[in-house]
Amino acid sequence: MSISEEEWRFENERLQKVLKEARRQLEENRALKERLKRDGIETQKEMWQDIGSVAKDNGLDQLVDFMQLIDTMKIQKSSHEFIKRQEDKFEKILLSPYFGRMDFIEDGEENVEMCYIGISNLITDDYEFLVYDWRAPISSMYYECEIGDASYESPEGIIRGKLTLKRHYKIHNGKIEYMFDSSLKIDDEILQALLGKSTDSKMKTIVTTIQREQNKVIRNEEYRNLIVQGPAGSGKTSVALHRVAYLLYKHRDTIKPENIVIFSPNDVFNDYISNVLPELGEENMLQTTFRQYMNKALGNDFRKESYSEMMEYILEAKNKQAYRRRINNIKFKSSVTFIHILKRYVFHLEKEYGRFKDLVIKGQLIASSDDMKELFFKDYAHLPLKRRLQKLKNRILFLIEPYEKKLIENLAKEMHESDSSMNQAESMKRSTALVKDEMKEIYDEIDKMTAFDLIEIYKNLFENLEFFSAGLIDHGSDIKLNEIKKYTLENLQAKVLYYEDQPPLLYLKGALGDLPETSDIKYVIIDEAQDYTPLQYEIFHQLFKSANITILGDLNQSINPYMNVGDYENIVHIFAKEDTCRIDLTKSYRSTMEIAQFTSRLLNKNITHEWIERSGDQPKVIGFFDAEEIRKRLIQDIEDYKERGYKSIGIITRTVKEAKEVYEFLKDKADVHVIQKDDDEYISGAVIIPSYLAKGLEFDVVLIYNAGNENYNCEEERLLLYTACTRALHVLHIYYTGKLTPLLREVEIQEAEFLS
Repeated sequence: MSISEEEWRFENERLQKVLKEARRQLEENRALKERLKRDGIETQKEMWQDIGSVAKDNGLDQLVDFMQLIDTMKIQKSSHEFIKRQEDKFEKILLSPYFGRMDFIEDGEENVEMCYIGISNLITDDYEFLVYDWRAPISSMYYECEIGDASYESPEGIIRGKLTLKRHYKIHNGKIEYMFDSSLKIDDEILQALLGKSTDSKMKTIVTTIQREQNKVIRNEEYRNLIVQGPAGSGKTSVALHRVAYLLYKHRDTIKPENIVIFSPNDVFNDYISNVLPELGEENMLQTTFRQYMNKALGNDFRKESYSEMMEYILEAKNKQAYRRRINNIKFKSSVTFIHILKRYVFHLEKEYGRFKDLVIKGQLIASSDDMKELFFKDYAHLPLKRRLQKLKNRILFLIEPYEKKLIENLAKEMHESDSSMNQAESMKRSTALVKDEMKEIYDEIDKMTAFDLIEIYKNLFENLEFFSAGLIDHGSDIKLNEIKKYTLENLQAKVLYYEDQPPLLYLKGALGDLPETSDIKYVIIDEAQDYTPLQYEIFHQLFKSANITILGDLNQSINPYMNVGDYENIVHIFAKEDTCRIDLTKSYRSTMEIAQFTSRLLNKNITHEWIERSGDQPKVIGFFDAEEIRKRLIQDIEDYKERGYKSIGIITRTVKEAKEVYEFLKDKADVHVIQKDDDEYISGAVIIPSYLAKGLEFDVVLIYNAGNENYNCEEERLLLYTACTRALHVLHIYYTGKLTPLLREVEIQEAEFLS
């Protein structure tokens, strides 16, 4: 329904009122900021002029004055940071104060409340809500309800009524570009316009286009743990970040950004999403990757293979003699069976660990083996192994201390009596050194009995692998324990930690009490959930037992065929059933309908998800004579699509090796960047990137470098190719040399060129 001139006039006048109030509050805010700045300068002057340098001789009063000024400066700094955030908020409001309106009549009331929805609240001094924050309780109706009966949950309880109007706006630089009324939140036609735009170097907010199913995830607080499954382009990561913004808004008195951590697949992705929360007016939460945490926790004694290096091996080393041996190793250590073996081993260590000997010094028993066993297996039994050993060691040292002190005193007395020229201090110094040297063997024995060497503990597991796996592996299984045992021990001997050995080591470290507390973390977001193994979820549970966990993934985008979750059923037992909910997102908003249909056929199985009906060009599958011909075509494509206004072009290779080769060819002929490591920065424009580092990203144009039979030639790589293709928003071209990959031969290709 078209909007009348009178309504346009009303809306423009109302917008001007909002902008005027925002300008007034911005000016007040800036004046306060200047006043705080002057106060801060005065405080610093006072510190140096009136107090000067702090010294012990100047007395307690000077120290008290100094500490009071330090406290004042901390308060001023905190106030300045708050006011700066407010200034940023008002500047955003002046550009686009709101994007939606809903008219609501509460049951029992006669007057209609016009609720305008935006990124932030805007409230007058008289407490008139000119704009409601999109996260406010009342704003939930904008995303959840159609015209007619509606309700929302307020702090006072459920508020019921009727929605009589829903209006949507595009306001840019303080002017209404368009507005329209609709019953639902937003329809596909408008979504086409909003989502069909070019994308650039950072992920954008989706606050203006949040759909009902996405909103259920964002605002869900009924369950502590959410498992969110959704197809490529369903907005999982955006939803997770908006969920963080919602939690920071709703629980602002108790939850700060440092209480929330997101585990991303790599640093490229962390950089890509880094703008979303600031655009929503919030500070970024803690961002990390599992590899970063693991690297720090496991130290630097061994050379540790990165996830990218493992992926390169899996994709590049198929012709190597040891390849199958390594793959079997990865599969075994990623299996649920291996988790059971590890748990059995931990139980064994806690019950059987410790070979204690009597500690005797010069014929005097200091601590008997029976006493030590009593302490270890009974008094300290509630503690994990590492802390038990440390406590036992401290107890033994406590028992030795008075005996050692007495030995030193007696020896010092003898020295002084035998040599009257030696003063008391000198005799104590010499006797201490002699006794310490004499007792070195005892201390070495204590260290040996209470040692906690994680690598040695891990070696011991594999030296006795048959014992700890007894009854857990079927007789008909193809798992070759002896081969895995030998392979692992050889690598540990060579001080090499392959990636698949690192999660088990981290698990043992946590289970045995050798990881720091993480009680400050109240919410954990795990993105690209399909690429973590069940063992890694056991580790997440170890680390964040008291935190709420949101898991987001797509089982169809498992890039590593041997190291993944397999199915969510493999991890549901980790989380309390009554506190855990699975939510399925069913609609993809990223790609054109043609790309979405093409990529869904690539999965080669029945799928139930939908996609937005935004039309574009059919994907192209193009054959070339050789790789150099593909590279020449890439130069032409980059130039053509940039001229057509596309901002981001992803040239997706299978491996880093290919990415380097393509970059060497293109770097002097086109404006391109290359991403080679998982800690590289994400840069927009034309980007060459290996397939497994592209997950989670999106590009206006995706050019698959070579999908020939020599590259993607086995079923295990179907999901990797699918993930690469689903990065495309508007254009998808698949190039190949030789024979086309068999993974695509069964896909109905509607438009193809064969130039070879």
